[in-house]
Amino acid sequence: MTPSRVTGLSLPRIRQLALIGTGWTIIAFSVLLTPLPGPGGLPLALVGGVILLRNSASARRLFVRLKKRYPRMLSPAERGLQFLRRRQKAKRRAAADAAG
Repeated sequence: MTPSRVTGLSLPRIRQLALIGTGWTIIAFSVLLTPLPGPGGLPLALVGGVILLRNSASARRLFVRLKKRYPRMLSPAERGLQFLRRRQKAKRRAAADAAG
C-alpha cells in the first residue's frame, strides 16, 4: 500500500469496513449453525444480511437486482428494511423536534 492510500482511511471508513466484516462473519456463523436443530441459522443470516445491506453498496446493488428478478421471494426482507427506515426516520424527527 502506498502511504497516501493508508492515510485515506478515515474513522467512518474503518467503521464501515468493520461492520461489513461483522456482517460476513455473522453469515458464516449462521452457515455453521444450519445443520443444528432449530431455526438458529436463518435469523442469524438475516441479521448479517441486514448489516451488509446497510453498509455495502455492492450488497445493495445485488439485493436490488435479485429483488427485481424474484420480487415475491424477497418481499419479507424488503418489509423489514422499510421498517428499519421508518424507525430511523422517526428517531431523526424526534431528535429534530427536541432540538428546536
